[in-house]
Amino acid sequence: MTRILIKNTCILSMDPAVGDFDDADILIEGDRIVAVGPNLQADSAEIIDGKGRIVIPGLVNAHIHTWEFQLRGIGSDWVGSRDYHANMHKNLATKYGVRDVYLGNLLGSLNQLRNGTTTVVDWCHILRDAEMTDVAIDGLEESGIRAVFARGTVKPPERPGEVPYH
Repeated sequence: MTRILIKNTCILSMDPAVGDFDDADILIEGDRIVAVGPNLQADSAEIIDGKGRIVIPGLVNAHIHTWEFQLRGIGSDWVGSRDYHANMHKNLATKYGVRDVYLGNLLGSLNQLRNGTTTVVDWCHILRDAEMTDVAIDGLEESGIRAVFARGTVKPPERPGEVPYH
């Protein structure tokens, strides 16, 4: 079993039973934290110097459209939901294929993990069929993130005389 000892780090546990520490250690065995406190010892553990770092519990992103990862940064000049719906749902989303959804969910989830988010609620509203749904879930699972998959429906372009989806 892999053992890792993070030494000399600031710990904000958010758990009154564990407490917070200005300078303490964390012992991890496998995928579990087994000890937290000052001056821990662990034979044959990989040592990581945590000096100058803060360890906190993982963060939760309770509303993300992970499939949109490839499109992040666009739309800074869009005006509210009018432009979002017109540009995202009526245009860009209609060009997404199965592989695009998979990559969006995989890369978007990895990006969340890289930045400290360990759990997401993925509001996935681009799904046109079962294959897209399956690969969206595959991307989340393969990233290793904890996720609630909230399946939405695709937002098709409006047609004259039909009630708009929104």
